[in-house]
Amino acid sequence: MSTGLVVTAKQTYYPIELSNSELLAHYETIQDYQNDIATDMITQSNKYKPNPKLIDQQPEMNPQNTRHQIISFLFELSIMTRVTNGVFFQSVRLYDRYCSKRVVLKDQAKLVVATCLWLAAKTWGGCNHVINNVVVPTGGRFYGPNPRARIPRLGELVHYCGGSDIFDESMFLQMERHILDTLNWEICEPMINDYVLNVDENCLIQYELYERQVEQKKIWLNKRQSQSSQDSDATVDDENINVNEEEDEDLNLKIQLINLKKFLTDLSTWQYDLLDFEIFEMAHGLFSIINRFTNQDQGPFLPTPVPSISKQTQLSNIFMTAILNIPSSLLEVYKDQKGILDFIKNVKDYHFNLQKRLHIATSLDLSRRNTTVAATTCNSEHSSSIPSPVYSNQSYTPMRNVSAQSESSVFSAMMSQASPITPTMYTFQHKNESACTSTISVASLPNNNNHVNKNGDLYFSENNKENEIPAQHMAHQIPPKAKFINTGIFSSPNNSTASSNRSSMISLAIGNVNNMV
Repeated sequence: MSTGLVVTAKQTYYPIELSNSELLAHYETIQDYQNDIATDMITQSNKYKPNPKLIDQQPEMNPQNTRHQIISFLFELSIMTRVTNGVFFQSVRLYDRYCSKRVVLKDQAKLVVATCLWLAAKTWGGCNHVINNVVVPTGGRFYGPNPRARIPRLGELVHYCGGSDIFDESMFLQMERHILDTLNWEICEPMINDYVLNVDENCLIQYELYERQVEQKKIWLNKRQSQSSQDSDATVDDENINVNEEEDEDLNLKIQLINLKKFLTDLSTWQYDLLDFEIFEMAHGLFSIINRFTNQDQGPFLPTPVPSISKQTQLSNIFMTAILNIPSSLLEVYKDQKGILDFIKNVKDYHFNLQKRLHIATSLDLSRRNTTVAATTCNSEHSSSIPSPVYSNQSYTPMRNVSAQSESSVFSAMMSQASPITPTMYTFQHKNESACTSTISVASLPNNNNHVNKNGDLYFSENNKENEIPAQHMAHQIPPKAKFINTGIFSSPNNSTASSNRSSMISLAIGNVNNMV
């Protein structure tokens, strides 16, 4: 009896030095076209922007009553089907565009959103990285630099939407064609990740891989040091024992920043009020909330117009409210990732302190008003027949002293330096000399009370073999010593709002990671 094809091939780590060189080449090339790219993206996003006024006219799927429930279902579906980062946001975008043109019945809402997820996964699928292309993503042979594209099967969609008693596969095919016809087959539009995530930040797997390498190096050095203490004749190189704590901290902060950007991007899909803004304006609002509570100076990778002060205030309030009322399904997924719970706690503490100050100010104001009224009444009772002078009822309110507390140092989690991993590029400045003599910098998150998802549930399952970590054989091997690249190509713009942090390189540490396998 034939057992069929037996696959014995094992994945190997994607070479970090190769991904570094590819990213550097990409950053060099994009300098010549970044203005054209930014202009085209703004034009396209404006063209495909959903219309909230038309969505409000939905008879059965009124967004004020149904959006939270249907978006929560779509998010859970994206987690169960293990689509890659960014697909969930694009599927919500397709759903909003469809609702702007067609009436969605309540009993068909799951069919519509699941089909939108299917379309987004087939369109983007995890290939939104310079190293990949849309047709053949990396990941089949290599582990990294990002998860391999995965398209949900129709059987999965039928199962999660209620089973074959409610929907069948042919209904998804019909709905797919109906959505494509409704949107004139124009389903490719700019992604918010194009503004929020720098190119190398899609390589989270590479950062986590290097983090494990650093941890293994620490364990090996500790064992070597303990053996040397028992053997008086043994000598240990001090340079190898002293692990570069600063480099380790930069890596930690970088991972936290990537997690926080992804978290806020997914959180924005629940906020119906954000449909009134352009995607680049949403990106500015996302960065403003990050900068406000992490003491950083993050900004979009591409040059974009700066929203007005009123829009910035609205965006900040929307994101603040969203964090205070975070959906339970989203929190369940992100709670174990680094930096997320600390950030949520900072926002909630700030809101609590602000409400407390406002309450005290209101109480003082009411007390002062009551005192003024009582004094006026007493004077009127003892006055003569001559009319008494009219006193002003206005009194001083201390609320004006606390109206600008948003920028005060409320939180203890502040950062004095930033991660050197990614360049923050608002504008690209050409130099007369060679561009290879400059360096780059990036701002990152504070490293307090990290929460790491050690299990990596989204990548390690029997049904997701292509993204499983290869067998580890590092227990008795000396990990290679990794180094950051010291020959930068890009410099942080001196005249932009980007922070000028300490110089270092764009991507991951270089090490022959394949030797670890």
